[in-house]
Amino acid sequence: MTQESVPADISGGERAWALVLTAIVGAEFMLQLDGTIVNVALPALQSDLHLSVTGGSWVPNGFLLAFGGLLLFAGRLGDALGHRRVFLAGIGLVVVASLVAGLASNLEVLLVGRVLQGAGAAIAGPTGLALLAIVFQGERQQRAFGLYSTVTGLGASAGMVLGGVLTWVGDWRWSLLVNVPIGLVLIAITVRALGLRDETTRSRSLGLPSALLSTAALTTAVYGLVHAAESGWGDRWTLTALGAAVVLVVVLLLVDRRAAEPLLPVAVLTGRDRVGAFLSLLLLAAVLTGFLIYLVQYLQGVLGFNALQSGLAILPFGLALLATTQLLTGRIAAFGLKTRAVAGLVVVLAGVAWLTRLDGGSSYASGVLPALVVMGLGVGVAIIPLNMIVLTTAPSEYAGVTAGVLQTALTVGGSLGLAIMLIPLTQGTGDIAHTISSVFVWAGGALVAALLLSLAFWARPGTGKAAER
Repeated sequence: MTQESVPADISGGERAWALVLTAIVGAEFMLQLDGTIVNVALPALQSDLHLSVTGGSWVPNGFLLAFGGLLLFAGRLGDALGHRRVFLAGIGLVVVASLVAGLASNLEVLLVGRVLQGAGAAIAGPTGLALLAIVFQGERQQRAFGLYSTVTGLGASAGMVLGGVLTWVGDWRWSLLVNVPIGLVLIAITVRALGLRDETTRSRSLGLPSALLSTAALTTAVYGLVHAAESGWGDRWTLTALGAAVVLVVVLLLVDRRAAEPLLPVAVLTGRDRVGAFLSLLLLAAVLTGFLIYLVQYLQGVLGFNALQSGLAILPFGLALLATTQLLTGRIAAFGLKTRAVAGLVVVLAGVAWLTRLDGGSSYASGVLPALVVMGLGVGVAIIPLNMIVLTTAPSEYAGVTAGVLQTALTVGGSLGLAIMLIPLTQGTGDIAHTISSVFVWAGGALVAALLLSLAFWARPGTGKAAER
């Protein structure tokens, strides 16, 4: 246990703790917004910079590739250099990158800005999550994870709403430049609340060979999944990228195995509690990402909603999640983490089952809204214990790497969900009014798999008791 894990250096009562939580959760909310805020602005951006649809697609994808590729290395950076300093550096990079992207006059500069935004998000995300697990203890930790999980769930839908509002009021550039004042405020709050000093960080190799291999493997894997969602699983570039990712992962494991300090320590990747939670989070991310993207297409293509209306239509999901994490978590805290996680996944499955009834004659009020509320409730119940099982059972000296693996699971899961669920979406004539129900049948299958895997890992004799706290 490092000195940083002892919260005695935070003085000033509840106000000081509130500032720390504001800094970490505020940064996560900004990073979540960045993943979707430009999506609604893409048509205006493409028109202004004279881009094709393919060229414009790299604006969100550039962020995603950098973010997904650097998560593991960013986690090691925090463990080696100190989570507070690395966290601040990540937010600072997002601010600079947002200026570059928001003032870009051509696609090349815009993509440089978006890639740097993704890199900054990858650096700040795992280190912020590690700080949350390290600095907060006991009941404060439970509340902190509740708020953190809420903004994670709200970020995607809020990004679409905010992007639509900013583009409507001003310009597509505002959806990028909005990070500048937000990031500067967060930096000021972080310095005030946490300071710049990481009390102890033992000397540790950054493991550059493994870091480069992990970045190449994850970037290639995410690219392959993104390409599969755009061009199909049979496309040669999809197959080439995914095949290269498999080879790079094998090489990474061989190199890492011989390293004095592996980038992926066995202590992080073993333990049935954590493995079950990692897999459940990956599959839940696959379902939620596919749900958000493809349901929006249904709202716009079948129900005739515009971009802003679609963002607002998704908002009840986030509000239900908010209500659950802030009002219900305390009432069900007496149940074990695993019990709550499984119960939450079952409720999400019920919401997805409701969406399998959608067709061309469905309405928002009866066909979509009830499912959004049920899914929000389920995610709110499941996400906090899943995060806590992963982060509170891992060795504290590997908090950054563990957070990096967790966020990698979410990112890869999201990309996998988009690519896999494209298959039923485009089957037959590809008419979304007829195929949307099949998308949610597949999503239900993923949730059943998550439930079976979690039960397989958690119900066997000999599982640790730590995750049931």
